[in-house]
Amino acid sequence: MQDIDSFKKNELKPAAPSYCCFCITLRCLMRCKSCYIWNQKVDFDKEISVESWIAAVKSLPGFLDKKTDIIISGGEPLLKENILDLITFCSENDIKISLQTNASLINKELVKKLADAGLWRICITLYSLREEIHDCLRGKKGVYRKVLEAIDLLSKFAPDVGINIQNIIMDINLEDIIRMADWVEKDERIDYVYFLSPMMPFGVSEDKDWFSKNDYRFMWPQDPVRVSSILDELIDKKEYFRKIANPVSQLNIFKRYFNHSLAYTDTRCTLGVRGINVDPEGNAFLCFSQTSIGNIQDGNLEDIWVSDRAQEVRQQMQHCNRKCNFLINCSFEYEDLVDHTG
Repeated sequence: MQDIDSFKKNELKPAAPSYCCFCITLRCLMRCKSCYIWNQKVDFDKEISVESWIAAVKSLPGFLDKKTDIIISGGEPLLKENILDLITFCSENDIKISLQTNASLINKELVKKLADAGLWRICITLYSLREEIHDCLRGKKGVYRKVLEAIDLLSKFAPDVGINIQNIIMDINLEDIIRMADWVEKDERIDYVYFLSPMMPFGVSEDKDWFSKNDYRFMWPQDPVRVSSILDELIDKKEYFRKIANPVSQLNIFKRYFNHSLAYTDTRCTLGVRGINVDPEGNAFLCFSQTSIGNIQDGNLEDIWVSDRAQEVRQQMQHCNRKCNFLINCSFEYEDLVDHTG
């Protein structure tokens, strides 16, 4: 992979991104305590149509590396009208599609349609194997049972669709983390689990000391010794567990992060050369903390990726020293896992 330091404006063309993340809607049925986008005033009429997303995808074959996949996220992406058309188009053009969902809308009929559309992988967030904890964090009752139902339906009616679990390590679910890893390892229906460190909730004002506020005590582990012990146990399990997707290096950095070390990593951000992110209005970003590099309705993604504006933003990112939470959650590749497609 090309190093961000090697870029000089207009001198080196970046390699194709390793992922494209399409945030196709901010609409959501949940009332999550770790995300307050649902509480913001959003003009949903400005969301671009699925037809516009398909037009953008038309520029990708021949541009993307064969290992590149498109991640469809939200909000809750299954609320987007005609989303199956986007998945079908990508599949027909040999582009792998991953879908991130809270699973609340999944039923037997939809699972069959997702399978027929050619969905490659589905990522379901599950905070705890205790129903009351997961539903509390989602702000809705019954969501935990919907997750378990969705896993069962997917395994029965969409066996070629990979299933992975995403979990955020928080104070409220700290004692559930090892159990989660054990459960995923034993459950043949699930490919892997990926753990994240907590970040400042989306949709709230920027605050570098957010983790110290009473409102977020449930998110930030209050006992750094205990969280380090649990992370050490995960690291030990990595020796014989195959389904913990996090690299050991990332789990070690989590320990430094939870000990309030601002310099938790010396690794420079690689987002500028790894992926492209597009918001519901079609604005493309290398990082959402930086300015947009273009809009997919005005130009194709390849042209946006190699544009002068994109190069300028990459230059700015070289000098970014925010040490933001995205650095440790998004700048690590998943370790090589057994491909469920065989």
